[in-house]
Amino acid sequence: MPLTCRRCGSTEFRTSRFRSGDLLRLLLFQLPVRCRSCKLRDFVFLPGFFAIRRAAKTRHKQRMTREAQP
Repeated sequence: MPLTCRRCGSTEFRTSRFRSGDLLRLLLFQLPVRCRSCKLRDFVFLPGFFAIRRAAKTRHKQRMTREAQP
């Protein structure tokens, strides 16, 4: 089941920057992410974080391929 935003229901996320208050969550293996649609900042467990990173790399490769085509 894909991750979904609690506010808008979107499944599109990006990684979010770490803040000093995130240390406890980091120790609990939760990493910050941000919804691409509504910008809600939330936390996901480590496996979900890696899935988001993998999807971001795929989107980047697709965008680079589209831009390279004349």
